[in-house]
Parts: sequence; structure tokens; C-alpha cells
Amino acid sequence: MTNSIGLPILMSYLIPVGFFLLGWGGMEPERARRAAIQGLVALALATVGYFAVGFAFHLGGAAVFWSRPGLEGLEYIWSPLDRVRGLGWGMIGLAGFFLSGEAEHPFRLTLFATYLPMAATAALLPVLSLSGRTRGIWGLLTGLLTGALLFPLAACWTWGGGWLASLGKTLERGHGTVDFAGSGVVYLLGGFIALGGLVALGRKPPSEGPAEMPPAHFPLLANLGVLLLLVGWLGWALGAPLHTEGARLEAGRTAVNGLLAMAGATLTVLFYCWLTVGLGDPLMVARGVAGGLVAVSAGAPFISPWAALVIGGVAGLLVPLSVYLVDRLLRLADEAAAVATAALPGLWGLLAVALFADGHWGQGWNGVGPEVYRTIIGQGVSGFVVARGFIGDGPGQLIAQVVGLVAIGVLGFSGGYLALLPNRLRRRLLKKSDFHPAGEHPWVGQ
Repeated sequence: MTNSIGLPILMSYLIPVGFFLLGWGGMEPERARRAAIQGLVALALATVGYFAVGFAFHLGGAAVFWSRPGLEGLEYIWSPLDRVRGLGWGMIGLAGFFLSGEAEHPFRLTLFATYLPMAATAALLPVLSLSGRTRGIWGLLTGLLTGALLFPLAACWTWGGGWLASLGKTLERGHGTVDFAGSGVVYLLGGFIALGGLVALGRKPPSEGPAEMPPAHFPLLANLGVLLLLVGWLGWALGAPLHTEGARLEAGRTAVNGLLAMAGATLTVLFYCWLTVGLGDPLMVARGVAGGLVAVSAGAPFISPWAALVIGGVAGLLVPLSVYLVDRLLRLADEAAAVATAALPGLWGLLAVALFADGHWGQGWNGVGPEVYRTIIGQGVSGFVVARGFIGDGPGQLIAQVVGLVAIGVLGFSGGYLALLPNRLRRRLLKKSDFHPAGEHPWVGQ
């Protein structure tokens, strides 16, 4: 990473734009208008929150783990076991607030610009999901909480040298939790924040009649969104963010695997649509493609191309099944499909690393095995299915991945639930008084 804002970083800002348009695709026009304002304000609040405290919580201990010029001043990460440096069990960074003082350095400002689109995406997912279920102020506060605290915590643990990244050293579990481009840190987190908020707000009444595809109010916007998402994903994945420092990666393999995962998801979700309704549904296909990119984000540099195709294909099937699960069985009003598009594909993507990482790349990831790993010279991140000449490390890597997804999932769900719980209590009081402000659904909070 250089000290200047390059084209890949600029491209990465298309990721939240893509999810914005994809979320709009399934919204009724009136709700889409409200979501437009809420989404923009939530992005602004997430930016302010990440600037004020989130960057420090995320990368306040970066200098402890990376000897890179420009990180001076970012030297404190709090740990319950080691209050001085937090090595191995770091929980939260505590340096670089407001990007002031020593933190106001060109390289650190570039770091802020690099990770901001991921913080914005994690905040946008729950805001779009909750925009039709609650007053704007509650959704906006959720966006602020995500940008200021929830995303920085998950990013510190996994991308900032924190305890999940260090599991490979502290407990000798693979290379620690491996998440290259945000399957867990961004998408699983954002999806579970949305899930927690929806659960807090309560279920909707049971749907009558047979299950149908969700209505596509703006299908062209959804398809445009997923294309922008792909461009942004390629930009961020090829931009060499700080957490990839010290690991051997191949940019060509990363790009090819992202494209193949998208292709696999497209084919399987289209097949599902043909099988169930007899034609391709544009909104569901767009959501399936996004799910494929979400799923491959964790392991794109570490898997073979055929595995990327499989991961994307499985994610493409998970998305419509998840939409049915959330809408019909859980009875949660998630018109933006944040849970189906981000949470479950993100969970699958984290697990897929332990299944398909073939050992060719990732030497030195999270500081593990830069030269030799499991007695093999040049072996990188490894799962159950490894290339010839490498030794599989599936059980150890699987434990690290499961611990990571559980920690991030619990963080996201509890954060979303607690953030929206006061709003549910307020609605219950309104229901008891038989008074429902205009535009609010009387069944909310039941």
C-alpha cells in the first residue's frame, strides 16, 4: 500500500453503492424513497463514527504487528491478559482517535480511506434492512453504532492483529481466522446486525397462500448494483490493504476466483428460479450473484479456481433458500434481503476457507509460516483439500474459522438487537394505547 489514494481504493467505494442499489431493487417505491435518505445519512454517520473512534478501535495497535513507516503512534491495543501491548489476545485499539496528532500522517489517512468503504458497507446493510420497520432515527443510530464500534471491533479482531487473527500463534489453530475481503468482518457482521434488529422489532403476521418470489420493484437497479459491486470488490481485493501485509498472495488468482464465484452463483440461482417458477427472476439472480461474491471474499487468494466455482454455486443456492427462511419461517420483514444476501453467504465463505484452501498461497498470513508451515517449505493457508505436496490442516483451520464466525455473529446480533430493543418497547407501549403514528405498522413488535 502506498501513501496515495490509488484507483483500486477509489473503485472500492462502489461496494456500498452496489449494495444500495441492490437493496432498492426489492423495495416498494415509497419505502425506497425513505431508504434513500436514511441510507445516505447512515453512511455519513458511519463515516463520522469511524473517523472519531472507529479507526482507533480498529487500527490503534497496528504498529505492534506491522513494522511499516507511517504507523508510529498506533501502538496500543488493549488486552485483558496484557494491558501494555496486548500481543496475542488484543481486543480493541486505543490510539489514533479523530486521526489527530501523530495519527494525522499521509499513510494513516490512506488507511482510513482504504477501510472506510468496508465500514460503510457493514453499516448500510442493516440500515437498508430496517428502513421500513422503524423510524429513521433508530436506523441511523444503528449505522452510527456499526461504524463507530461494531465494525471496528470485528476488524480489530480479524484485520488489526487482534485475538482472532492470532489464534494461529496463541492456540496453534491454522493461520488464525482467515478473512481476506470481508466475508465475516463486513458481510456476516452487517447481516447479523440486521437479523438482531429485525428480531428485536418482532415478527410480521403469517403469510397466506403459496410462497412466491419477492416482488422486483426496480430490477434494473438491482442488476446495476451487482455489477458495480463486482467492480468495487475487484478494486478492494486488488488494493493490498494493510492486513495482507507480509503474506504472499497472487492478484491474478484472486481476481479469477472472484469472477468464477460470481459465475457459479449466477448459474445455480438461475437454475433454482427456472426450477421453482419457470423463468429467471432478475432480483433473485442479482441477490444470488452478490451472495457468491460475499462467500468467496474470505478465501479468494487461497483456493483453486474450481473451488471458487463451487463456493459461488453453493452461495447462489443459499440465497433464495435463505430468503424463504427469513420471510416465511422466521417471519421477519427483510425486504432488502440483507440476512439472505450477506449473513449466510458470509458464514459459508468463512467455513469454505477451511474446506478448500489448497496451501499454494498465504504464506505469512497473520504472521504464521512465512517460510515453513507444518514442516513444508512454502506451504500457505491450508484446509482439508490441499494441493499435492502439502499437508492438510483442515481441523485446526476449521476451529479458527468457527471461532471467528461465532464471535463476529454474536457481536453483530447482540449489537443489532440491543440497538433496536428500546424501539420495540416504545412500540409496545403505543400498541397498548391503541395509537399508531402515521406510516407505522400496527403489527410491529408483536
